[in-house]
Amino acid sequence: MTNPLPPTETFAHRYPNGAKMAQAFAAVNRPSQREDIGDDDITYSDVHRQLMLILNFVASILGVAATLWIVARWWSTPARLFLTMGGSFLVGVAEVAVYSGYVWHLGQAKKKDKTLKEVKKIVQTWTVSPEDEAEDEPEPLAAGGKLGTRDTTLRRRRKDEQ
Repeated sequence: MTNPLPPTETFAHRYPNGAKMAQAFAAVNRPSQREDIGDDDITYSDVHRQLMLILNFVASILGVAATLWIVARWWSTPARLFLTMGGSFLVGVAEVAVYSGYVWHLGQAKKKDKTLKEVKKIVQTWTVSPEDEAEDEPEPLAAGGKLGTRDTTLRRRRKDEQ
């Protein structure tokens, strides 16, 4: 009358060659060159920078479009649309121009950095010694305002005084 439950199966029962397939997948997808290993942080930071740049462009363009659409609310719809599209296009062109100027400036700075060689030179040196330290340090004062003496010996508790 009732159907019996199907037998429980595990991953190994369903895919008997699963471990071999995983090893084959890992072998096929490992980096082809040794230099490619370990640069994930650099890749992620580059991707993050590019995504933030695209998001900035889109936010600027949409912000200008919405502002122009609201400002020109008494105009006819075709005129508002033309104004909004034209303003957004100009902002997009301006964003690309500013970014390309920034990239050009970075390229020039890298070229300039390569031509300048850093020369390390010792300008001033000094030594610190215990004799110099004792001359500059004032004498310690006791709680009553009397001059104290320096006690350089360490005091330890004796076992029989406890």
